[in-house]
Amino acid sequence: MRRVRRTLIVLRAFWQLNWLEELQYRGNFIASLLGTVFWLGMAMLTVALYFRHTEKLGGWEYWDVVVLLGIFNALAGVVESVLRPGIGHLPTDVRSGALDLVLVRPVDAQFYVSFRRLDVWRLADVVLGLALAGYAVAQTGRSISAWELLAFVVTFAVAIAVVYSIWVSLMSLAFWFVAVENMSALFDAVFEAARYPVSAYPGALRFLFVYLIPIAWTTTIPASALTGRLNPALAMWAMAIGVAALCASRLLWRIALKRYTSAGG
Repeated sequence: MRRVRRTLIVLRAFWQLNWLEELQYRGNFIASLLGTVFWLGMAMLTVALYFRHTEKLGGWEYWDVVVLLGIFNALAGVVESVLRPGIGHLPTDVRSGALDLVLVRPVDAQFYVSFRRLDVWRLADVVLGLALAGYAVAQTGRSISAWELLAFVVTFAVAIAVVYSIWVSLMSLAFWFVAVENMSALFDAVFEAARYPVSAYPGALRFLFVYLIPIAWTTTIPASALTGRLNPALAMWAMAIGVAALCASRLLWRIALKRYTSAGG
């Protein structure tokens, strides 16, 4: 309990510091908000163009795909507001030796580098994405049961865990290689595939996105919970995937950290 309390205190301090810093640039919020609304509109237009030529996309109807699109935008908001400003700067810290200052602090190093920086305004992307998903669910005319809502909360948390684990794993490669910043561009390219249901892809890509690069678990599974496609067994698998991803990324972090020789090494 003491460790949990200390972690919460540190998180609150991170939030307060980043919030105070961002308040100096309030115009960024308007720019970020308008940018998100624009890209959401363009994404919905793209989906609408698909559905001018078909009634279903991988077995999903129009508003079901919009639900998935909203979840995708919410996850993208997590990446832009938390992961890219935080763990995304790890390669620079390793190369410059700034990680030394992190390792001497009385706090877990992975936790510190993951959440030290927040782009507070980009959290609006998460809100807008979830709002779009809720609006799309309302348009389907379905009523969400308590089980489906709980399943969505759990699978969305799993999606965040999977995306976080991928970022930690990719950025941890900085302990072996000089520059891995381009890995974030690689992640962005692969993550774009999560805009659409995994069932819309051919068999080989479907296998890739489910078993090798677990993109399917980030958007398709949470959207399935809101559209009535998720069964309890798949929800349990999702939880197992999330825990396994976190454990694997933690193990890789510890192995990678042993290779760090500091600025003078």
